[in-house]
Amino acid sequence: MKRVVLLIAALAVSGSAFAKEMNVKVPDAGWSIHFDSPPLSNPEEAKSGDDFAFKGNAGRFNLSLFVESPGAAGSSSKDCYEFYWPKARRNPYIDPDTVVVSETPKYVRVQYDMGVEFQGKSIRHRNVNYYFIFQAKWVDVHISVVDPRSEDEAIFAAFDKSLEYGE
Repeated sequence: MKRVVLLIAALAVSGSAFAKEMNVKVPDAGWSIHFDSPPLSNPEEAKSGDDFAFKGNAGRFNLSLFVESPGAAGSSSKDCYEFYWPKARRNPYIDPDTVVVSETPKYVRVQYDMGVEFQGKSIRHRNVNYYFIFQAKWVDVHISVVDPRSEDEAIFAAFDKSLEYGE
């Protein structure tokens, strides 16, 4: 809980809504994940064997992505979603009434809100996970905005539209 509160506090600073085209190369794989997001500060990468992680933030906007060896048998975005989402949805801070799942040819998208108390104030945290499989790797891209406002919907829409992956 303490980490969640500290993360939310750190992200509560206002972020730029201006989108920047980002290209995250998956090391030793020959492909990348592309998206539009606010300019990320302090991006970090980590590689362990064939697995890869990336994270960065821009004020109230946060992004993390994980590229991993398959967690189970399967070859579709839906298989990836069905593996990861049951674990993720156990988070007690997720408001189950806000969960919306949709599927496109590129990914399965799960949007949900989380609520926490911070300094006596209730803070909402809008989250979206994108699940897909590419070149036998399972991918979970996660974006979130702390205390989302109506103007932040443009960030989510730009990300949805721009998320691509490939060589």
